[in-house]
Amino acid sequence: MIGIVIATHGELSTGLKDAAEVILGTASQIETIQLKQGEDVQKLGEKLKEKIQQTAQGEGVIVFADMLSASPYNQSLLASNELSEELEEAIYVISGVNLPMLIEAINHQLLHSPIEEAVQQISAQGTASVSVWQNQAEEEEELEEEF
Repeated sequence: MIGIVIATHGELSTGLKDAAEVILGTASQIETIQLKQGEDVQKLGEKLKEKIQQTAQGEGVIVFADMLSASPYNQSLLASNELSEELEEAIYVISGVNLPMLIEAINHQLLHSPIEEAVQQISAQGTASVSVWQNQAEEEEELEEEF
C-alpha cells in the first residue's frame, strides 16, 4: 500500500485528511504533520522522516506539501533524500495539495496502483480540479451601470 504524508502550514493537513475521510471513510497509512507558528523548521524535518518511515510499506510514499519551495516542501525534499536509500522505495514529494488530489491518492492506495502511475494521475487531478467561473451577466450589468 502506498504511504501518504501530508505536510502543511498550520492545521491544513489535518483538515484535508478529515475532509477525505468524510467522503471516503477512514483511511489508513496516512499521516499528517503541521508547521506551527514559531516552530523550528529542523524539528519539522525530523518529524517528516518519522512519518515517512511510519507509512512506508514497500510500495512507495507520497508526501504532499501545501506550497512549492516553502518550509514543509523543502523539509520534505530533505527528508526524502535522506531516507530514499534506507527505505529502498520510491518517495515522491508533490506540492500544491488539494482535496481532489488527496482523494485520488487514497483511491490509488486502495487499488494498490504502482506509485509511478498514481503520481501521474494525482498531478493531473490537481490541475483538472482547478476551475474559474464567472457570471458574465452580472459583470455586463455592472459595466452598464457605470456608464
